[in-house]
Amino acid sequence: MDKTALVIGGTGPTGPPIIRGLQERGYRPVMLHSGKHEVEEVGPDKLEHIHTDANFAETLTEGIGDRTFDLVIATYGRLRLLPEVLRDRTPRLITVGGTIYDTKYSRAATEDSPRDLHHKIYVKIVETEQVLMDAHAAGVFNVTHLRYPNLYGPRQLAPREWSIIRRIRDGRRRLPILDAGLTLESRSYVDNAAHAVLLTVDHPEEAAGQAYSVVDEYTPSDADRVHAMAAVMGAEVELVSFPPNAGRPAWYWGIGRSLRWGQDGTPPPTTHSLIDMAKMKEQLGYRDLVDFPGAIERTVNFYLENSPEPGGEEERQLSDAFDYEAEDAFLAAYDRFVGECESIPFEGVVYRHQYDHPKAPASASTAH
Repeated sequence: MDKTALVIGGTGPTGPPIIRGLQERGYRPVMLHSGKHEVEEVGPDKLEHIHTDANFAETLTEGIGDRTFDLVIATYGRLRLLPEVLRDRTPRLITVGGTIYDTKYSRAATEDSPRDLHHKIYVKIVETEQVLMDAHAAGVFNVTHLRYPNLYGPRQLAPREWSIIRRIRDGRRRLPILDAGLTLESRSYVDNAAHAVLLTVDHPEEAAGQAYSVVDEYTPSDADRVHAMAAVMGAEVELVSFPPNAGRPAWYWGIGRSLRWGQDGTPPPTTHSLIDMAKMKEQLGYRDLVDFPGAIERTVNFYLENSPEPGGEEERQLSDAFDYEAEDAFLAAYDRFVGECESIPFEGVVYRHQYDHPKAPASASTAH
C-alpha cells in the first residue's frame, strides 16, 4: 500500500515540484487548499484534493475528517494550528515559513542569527516556529521547519521579475534601478526550494527538530539579475542608478524585501540581505538542482508564455505602475543632473597609482 502524504497548499511556487517529488518517492499525495486557484499539473484530475480553509482549526479538522497520513507538508495556512489539528494523525510534519533575520554589517545570517521583530507579522512568524518546535519536543510528531526567502521562478503571486521582463518586451532599454543594482539578496529558485523540502523528507532522523534556511548557493546582485534576464531576451540594457529617495520608478524592486516600506512613503531597503545555506548543505547534502543562468532562463520563458494581464491583479500586487511617461521624465531629470555635475569645475586632484612604476633600475641609495 502506498504511503500517504497530505500537502497543505500545493498550488503555489513550490507545490507542484514537491508533489511530483513525493510521487517519485512512493507517496500518494493528497492536496488540501481553498480550491480558489487550481494549477493544471496538480489539478483534481491528477490527485485527490480537499477543498477547505487552511487558516482555521474547525475547517481544517472538518476537511481532514478522521484520516491519518504518513507525512504532512504544510506550505500554506496558519501553521500554529497544526499541533492541535494533526495530533495523532501523522508522525511526521514538515512546515514552511519565512526568513526574517536581523543581522548587522551585511553578514550572512545563519539559523541562529537574531530575528527581525520590528513588525507584528514577523513576531507571529517567530512565535509560530516556537509552537512547532515545542510540539516536537513534546513528542507530538517529528517536526522540521524550513524558512523560505523571496522565491523566484514560475507561479509567483507577485513575480518581481515581470517588472523587468515586461519593460524589455515593451522595448525599454534604459531601466531605472536603485543604488546601481549592487544589492545582494539571497533568494531561492522554486525548484531548488522544493528540492530542499524533499531532502528533509529523505532524512527524517537528521532533520528531526531542525530549522533550515533555504536559499540558492549563489547570490547575484540586482544588476546581475537584470542583465541575465536581458541576455535571455537577446537585449542589451543600460541600468540608470537612482538613490532610493529619488528613484520612485524603481521602487518595484523592493517588493517582498520588507513589510514596512512604502506604507509611509519611504523607499524600499537596498541593504544586503544574505543568508548562509551551510547547515542544510552539511547535514542533508543540499546542492542547487538548477544553477542561476538556468533558473533565470526558465523564469523569463515562463512569464513570456504566461504573461500577467496588463493592469491585472498580479501587476497590482507588484506595486509597479509601468508608467513609462513618468519614468522617462525621471530619466530625463537624471540626464540633466549628470550634465550639470559634469559642467562644475573640479580641479586640483591628480589621480595616480599608489606604487612606483620605474622605467630603469634605481640605485641602492635611492631605492625605497
